[in-house]
Amino acid sequence: MKKVFTIFLLVVAAVFLSSCEGKGKLIIKEPPNADVYINGKHVGKTPIELELKEGKYTVEVAVSPFDMERKKNVWVYFDHTTELSFKPKPKGILIVDTKPQGAEVIEGRNPLGKTPFKDKIDVGEHHIILKLGAVGTSRVVNIEYGKTTKLFVNLEKAVVHFRAKPSQADLIIDGKKIGNFPVDLELDEGIHRITVSYKHYTDTFSLKVKKGDEITVNYILKDVQLPPIQAYGPITFTPDKKYLVTMGKAGIYFWDLKKFKPQISLYDPKDVRNFDKFINYAISDDGHYVVGIKPIRKLAYALPKSLKGKKVDKILVWDLKTTFPVMSKMYPMNALITAISGDNKKVYFITADRKIKSADLKTGKLLKEEKMNYTPSFGRYHKGKIYIGTEEGHLVIYDTNSDTVIKEEKIHSGKITDVEISHDGREIITSSLDGTVKIHTADLLPVKTVKIGKKVFSANLSPSKDKVAFGLEDKTVMVKELKTGKELYSIKNLHFVPASLLFSNEEVLIVASSIKEPEIDIFRNGHLMKKWIQTIK
Repeated sequence: MKKVFTIFLLVVAAVFLSSCEGKGKLIIKEPPNADVYINGKHVGKTPIELELKEGKYTVEVAVSPFDMERKKNVWVYFDHTTELSFKPKPKGILIVDTKPQGAEVIEGRNPLGKTPFKDKIDVGEHHIILKLGAVGTSRVVNIEYGKTTKLFVNLEKAVVHFRAKPSQADLIIDGKKIGNFPVDLELDEGIHRITVSYKHYTDTFSLKVKKGDEITVNYILKDVQLPPIQAYGPITFTPDKKYLVTMGKAGIYFWDLKKFKPQISLYDPKDVRNFDKFINYAISDDGHYVVGIKPIRKLAYALPKSLKGKKVDKILVWDLKTTFPVMSKMYPMNALITAISGDNKKVYFITADRKIKSADLKTGKLLKEEKMNYTPSFGRYHKGKIYIGTEEGHLVIYDTNSDTVIKEEKIHSGKITDVEISHDGREIITSSLDGTVKIHTADLLPVKTVKIGKKVFSANLSPSKDKVAFGLEDKTVMVKELKTGKELYSIKNLHFVPASLLFSNEEVLIVASSIKEPEIDIFRNGHLMKKWIQTIK
């Protein structure tokens, strides 16, 4: 009997203690007539008063299936009333899965759960982080009201969406031909060699990916040109052949042809609005100095009384190491050609009124003036000599060492339009409106005459001297084999008359306009050069 009585007392005590377990109250009034869920279980509608055991709860209030608010870690304390108010927000469903499963789903610093994951979240853009061990990645998802958004992430490989314009291009990855675009691929983590090829245009890129990445890689085939600075000729290379030199909207530019961007820009710091453009330039033999001719035609400067009403040229000399002018001076003249002496002490101007003038390179003080017998049309400086083509078809050689004209010879029956120097400096190439191109030695001994039969505005030899290019009046460039005269190809329908031609190598020809129609195009074996541009998103 004692044992039975003891058991009875224990049961009564347990019931009593259970009835006395600590509880608190939770009251929710707003919004009215909303469904209330405690830890996912529906418990009634607002307004509602609940008696709950002391502890932590997840409370959710919904006025419709996709208008709700959830509060996590709500504490209910013993003998205490907690009152909550809710403002339901529009929701959509997010479903997330990964390979392999079990990845943490995180937004900001808030863990949402693990994959496979499904829940309602606020409408709008969300930055979702997925983490599984050492592998982590992120995605941006856009949740729409009442709709389901699915997200799948491969955490074992990278997913890459390849796109291209034109889509007919071939895609090659790590030496394996994949096919045409568009294509979606899974790639192993690491660096991959991507080759994109279409007709004559092939480029190779490196693409680094990691596990969990999902990226879109776009390739666009674009023309290789030198805008947006409206480049124009005459064009040349620096003495070390490192840069292509052109003129442009605001100054003189030195281009890295691999990047197709100007690496050095020389401009007039006193003409910030670029009223007047440069018409010619020259580079010293050692590449240290650059001189430019800038006609003052639009009153960009307040001219002194002595220069008003006259044609005025501003001459600037820059130190290429600093890109700052070491000399800047205005002269009452109309210069067409300029040069720097071999000792870097003098600068020369050949003017439209048949004069050859020299000045001190640093001070600009005029030193000497000599009259020519012919009207200059175009010129080039090379190794101490200025080769001056004339309106009358003569080629004049002026020696800067002796400061004298050492030769005058009529080589064309019409105006000389271009004077160029071969890559090795041994030949002089001239073109003329008489329809011929002539090649001479540096001492004017004849080497070759090429008859075109049309007005020729520019000409040049390839580095090997196997090819000769002609810029013609009908906006065409013709390239011939020098020895046989066989036409190799023609470039037609240019937007401009080719005023300057320059071979970068045996395949690449750079074609430049005059200042009137600023444009420079680059061709490879007669085809306009195009470059594949890679963008990654």
